[in-house]
Amino acid sequence: MTAVQTYRFLSAEWAEAARDRIDRGPSEETLARKQDSYWEWIAATRGPYSFTWALGVQERDGSTSYLHLTWREGECAAAEIIAPGEPVAADFVILGTRDTWRQFFAGQLNHQRMVVDKQLRLVRGDALVFFRGVFFFIESLAALELVPTSFD
Repeated sequence: MTAVQTYRFLSAEWAEAARDRIDRGPSEETLARKQDSYWEWIAATRGPYSFTWALGVQERDGSTSYLHLTWREGECAAAEIIAPGEPVAADFVILGTRDTWRQFFAGQLNHQRMVVDKQLRLVRGDALVFFRGVFFFIESLAALELVPTSFD
């Protein structure tokens, strides 16, 4: 049995693994659970998608780190970690607490509910544009959850 590579949350290696996994899209299991028309809509949304996301991780002391993802014409083309105090430039800044992200990677939170219940909040960016593609964002979260992540 092969050991699974685990990545330390918010490390450069984790960011690259996250970019790669998100770029590959949903797992076969996820694809099988939803109608083809849903995936056609996701593909149509993704095709021209060229925005940047900053997924924030807010600590209890208020400091915030970000996973910054760059989308170019449907490809998740770049990922970097932005350290607390560094400037954040992104089309959409989405913020959650470290506890929320920890629960997310433990499989304890539903991807859609995280957005609907504002456990992940859009704090900067055009809300109308973001929510036009919200299901694409949610499916990207589902792919992100597949990255083996440790918080130690």
